[in-house]
Amino acid sequence: MKVLVTGFDPFGGDKVNPAYEAVKKMPDEISGAEIIKVEVPTVFEKSSQVVKEAIQQHQPDVVICVGQAGGRSAVSFER
Repeated sequence: MKVLVTGFDPFGGDKVNPAYEAVKKMPDEISGAEIIKVEVPTVFEKSSQVVKEAIQQHQPDVVICVGQAGGRSAVSFER
């Protein structure tokens, strides 16, 4: 099984983006599943293109996109 996990690059003058920092710290394998990590630009048209290209290249079974949600005090899920 392959899992593609994306996180965004820094934006708004920040030097790091906690979303991608968390993604980078993930192991390369979890319970036999290969974890593929991809940094995505925080530019709408470019971000969707990078994700599409990563999906085409790696053919993952699962895609998880991680992002920073300013102003939220807890983890939240979107679909």
